[in-house]
Amino acid sequence: MIAPPYLQPGDKIAIAATARKISWQEVQPAINMLSKWGLDVCLASNLVGNCHQFAGTDRQRTIGLQECLDYPEIKAIICARGGYGTVRIIDTIDFTPLRKNPKWIIGYSDVTVLHSHIHTNLEMETLHATMPVNFPSDGSENESTETLRKALFGEKLSYSIKTGSLSRQGKLPAY
Repeated sequence: MIAPPYLQPGDKIAIAATARKISWQEVQPAINMLSKWGLDVCLASNLVGNCHQFAGTDRQRTIGLQECLDYPEIKAIICARGGYGTVRIIDTIDFTPLRKNPKWIIGYSDVTVLHSHIHTNLEMETLHATMPVNFPSDGSENESTETLRKALFGEKLSYSIKTGSLSRQGKLPAY
């Protein structure tokens, strides 16, 4: 799989809204935190769009994401939130710019359709990770945002999982 380059301070990261709508109040903590990480935050043209439950019409959401994909200086795109709607635009997105300029695509939930499409068709890594709607409103870091920061900047990640009384050592099957 192709791994997009890790981010450096000063790199551009875009916040795109491919699915449900989001408010400025909900997205502002993420803008603040990403800026605190030294990133230059760009906003998709439809970011706070509103068309029923969506962040704009299908066309507006397509244009918003496409702009982020087309702009080579953007090194990562984090989706504002999931819900529903990305599947409605997946077939209208031109992923050619992503082939030329690999960048991190970040999100979960409805954004999984982007991960699946990119993995299958471009063989490129993406990040199934927290999104702006989940960034702490008080500006503090939490485990999810810290893990995202480390993944984006190529820092070492490690996980420690406590075992419980029902846990047992397993073996991987031989193939």
